Amino acid sequence: MAECFVSCYKSEEDKSKLRVSRAIDRQLEKDKVQYRRTVKILLLGSGESGKSTFLKQMRIIHGNNFVAEELKQFKLVIYGNVVKGMKVLIDARNKLRIPWGDDRNDKRAAFIFGYDSNIRLEEPVFAQFIPAIVELWRDTGIRTAFDRRREFQLVRDCTIVK
Repeated sequence: MAECFVSCYKSEEDKSKLRVSRAIDRQLEKDKVQYRRTVKILLLGSGESGKSTFLKQMRIIHGNNFVAEELKQFKLVIYGNVVKGMKVLIDARNKLRIPWGDDRNDKRAAFIFGYDSNIRLEEPVFAQFIPAIVELWRDTGIRTAFDRRREFQLVRDCTIVK
């Protein structure tokens, strides 16, 4: 009875504050339940061991799709990795003293080595490298270097451009 007496004579402002307070309490309780359900993991591993790939796959599996800007950034990373990977293969071919299958690929290799890794590889820029990369990949010297990839680190310095 005393409870009714107190609440019946509260001002509208007090009633409004009480509603807000209860809403905050409900939200805090929901947040606490959600926090308890959260699983935290620590991924350890050397560079290029797949930690980021694992997280991206988990996002895909559990329905957290990527936004357009993230997809654009991934494309830039992939473009950079392709060109940098070919540079590593060319360098390894030289160091392992593997001859070219086609001597004309020496010029294509020089073109690929002309890429400045500080320049963002947007699609139009990357498109300029595609013909050289395709021809180099067909070369038996590059293929032999790729087959011997256990003797060198193929992917290095592949960072996300922001």
